[in-house]
Amino acid sequence: MTTMIDGFAFDVPPDASQVVALAQFHRQQLDEAVFHNEIHLGNYCLAQRKRVYDFTSSLAPEQREAFYQTYDGELRRIADDEDLHPADAEGGVSAFAVVIVLLIIAVVLYSAVLKLV
Repeated sequence: MTTMIDGFAFDVPPDASQVVALAQFHRQQLDEAVFHNEIHLGNYCLAQRKRVYDFTSSLAPEQREAFYQTYDGELRRIADDEDLHPADAEGGVSAFAVVIVLLIIAVVLYSAVLKLV
């Protein structure tokens, strides 16, 4: 038995190479959609995920888990690392920087109050 998703024929249960090809195709479509102003990327990605979900809902739980592990693994493997926003930038500001800024603000306020008195 075969099922079609975005022009790809999938065996049931799906072969890993078929899942990898679908993930690469979805990434390519997303890369192309970024440059089209008339496409809302959130809706576009949700439509892709909905088609995948509809297919996997007919699979056995262990087949579904294997499909998503392969699909997600391939998407993560081909994801672009963003140089302007590295993953460690999400850590926030260090406590030392906060203390320095607060000290500067305190000195400025203190000197402003002394000039008024």
